[in-house]
Amino acid sequence: MSKTCIAAILSTFLAAVSPLAAQSVVELSAAQVIDLAEVETAEESPVISGVALSEDGRLLAAVGDDHFVRIIDSANGRLLQRFAGHRDWVRAAAFPADRKVLATAGADHRIRIWEVPSGKTIRRFPDCGFAIHTLSFSADGRMLASGGFGATIHVHDGSDGRELHELQAPEGGVRALVFSPDGKYLAGAGRTGRIRIWDTADGRLTAELSDSCRKIRTLAYSPDGCLLASGGDHRKVCLWDTTTGRLAMELPERPSRVLAMTFCDENTLAAGGSDNVIRIWDLSTRREMFHLIGHTGSVATLACNARTGTLISGGFDATVRIWNLGDRATVPSVAATQSEQQND
Repeated sequence: MSKTCIAAILSTFLAAVSPLAAQSVVELSAAQVIDLAEVETAEESPVISGVALSEDGRLLAAVGDDHFVRIIDSANGRLLQRFAGHRDWVRAAAFPADRKVLATAGADHRIRIWEVPSGKTIRRFPDCGFAIHTLSFSADGRMLASGGFGATIHVHDGSDGRELHELQAPEGGVRALVFSPDGKYLAGAGRTGRIRIWDTADGRLTAELSDSCRKIRTLAYSPDGCLLASGGDHRKVCLWDTTTGRLAMELPERPSRVLAMTFCDENTLAAGGSDNVIRIWDLSTRREMFHLIGHTGSVATLACNARTGTLISGGFDATVRIWNLGDRATVPSVAATQSEQQND
């Protein structure tokens, strides 16, 4: 085991056995709010169910229930392109590394690969037979995994689209997929609350993790690969030691379902919930450092550019919000009392 992994696991263990001190959480507002009802003339604003950042952080993709894919300039919030082609709710979007393409998928059972910024569909995968809920590229862009409301997870070659593995997901409701940072493993979870981990070299199931029968909606690996975070309907975040497969730490339960997560760095985790709040956790202390306040609908998706300290969020309020975590200037405190919204 590497020294980095040992240090990370030790710090989470010490935090887990240490009592939580009383704390006051700083509330921050977004540096920029992109309201799709304002940037476009549409009868109804879309629910935002997926966001993705290009590797350089310049382009932001946003997808939702109106079947469109939007490409937005992350610097100024300007809408650059709107791609049409999906025939139903677009649930997920993912940029690969080092290539100017975007993968999207959703309830029309298909994955599309788009050329950016032209908007041309350069590949359309065959109908998989079920609605796709989640997409994930490996860090090097060589593999693309997809899963949803079927009994299988498909892993494709990121360049030519050929299928590498068909993995069994008997729960029939995969909500989250994520590759380990080194691309050696793929973690998936969903309806049953079990997390399965596969070896990407041969598709072999290597581990099953579970601490709840409640639905898991989101997964995230730490940048060093030592921890795997899971969250969902049990309203707390669990962090798993990827070396032993054991539960390393639980963050204190909060009054909302956890719908989206992303690591901002090895010790900082962002979690968005059905109470419209994004919580920024310090894993070394298990404390909430910040509440990101502003969404008026469930926070359905998060993406982070660790190099710039920029966090992107999308939600059921038809807005995309850009948060500058590197500039943590406080704003006047306001109560996070928005009512919890239903999210399938």
